[in-house]
Amino acid sequence: MVGDCGGRTLASESLAALGQAGSAPDGLLSTNALEGTYTTMPTPAKAKEIDELVEQLERLRAAVLMRTEGLTVAEITDLRRKLGAQNVELHVVKNTLLRIAAERAGYQDISEYLQGQTTIAMGFDDEVAPAKLVSDYLRTARTGKPAAIKAGILERDSLTPAQVADLAKTPSKDQLRAQIVGAIQGPMSQTYGVISAPLRDLINVLEARIRELGGEPAAA
Repeated sequence: MVGDCGGRTLASESLAALGQAGSAPDGLLSTNALEGTYTTMPTPAKAKEIDELVEQLERLRAAVLMRTEGLTVAEITDLRRKLGAQNVELHVVKNTLLRIAAERAGYQDISEYLQGQTTIAMGFDDEVAPAKLVSDYLRTARTGKPAAIKAGILERDSLTPAQVADLAKTPSKDQLRAQIVGAIQGPMSQTYGVISAPLRDLINVLEARIRELGGEPAAA
C-alpha cells in the first residue's frame, strides 16, 4: 500500500509538472499511475475538428499539402476563391490533427510531410484539379517568402512534389471528355461525307437527265 500510494503521489506530481510546462496545448493530459503512462486526449473542440477532417478525407478524390506562410491574406483569399470554383477546398490545418484524421480514414502514413506550417487543398470532383490549380497559382504568385508544395494525396496514397507536378500536367476530366468526343465525332463526320458524296452526285445526274427530257426536277 505504501508503494502504491507513493506511485500515485509521484504520478500526480509528474502530471502537475507536465501541465505547468504546457506539454498538451491541444488536449487534456490523462495518466495511468500504476503503469506510469501518460496520454494526450483531444479536447471536445479538437475532437470535432478531427471528425470533420476524417469526413473530408473519406470523400476527397485528391489533395495537395503545401506551405503558404509566404502568401499574404489577399493571396490566400484569391487562391481559396479560384480553388472553390472547381470544388476544391483550402484549409490551414494543425499537423497533429491531420495526422490523426489521416490514420482514422485509412490513409498511407503522411507524417513525414507534416513538418512546419501545413495548408491542404482538397478536391472532391476531379483527381487532377487540386494539383493543376495549386501548381499554376504558386508558379505565378509573386511572394518573397516560401510557398511550396510539400506532398500530394491520390487514392489515399502520398505523392512526392515531383509526382504532384506530373499529375498537374494530366488533362482534367472535362478536357478528356472533349478529346474523346472530338475523336468520335471526327471519323463520323468523315464517314458521313464519304457516304453522302456519291448520293449527291447521283441526284445531280438524275436532275440533269430530267432537264434533258424536258421535265422539271422535283422540289427537294
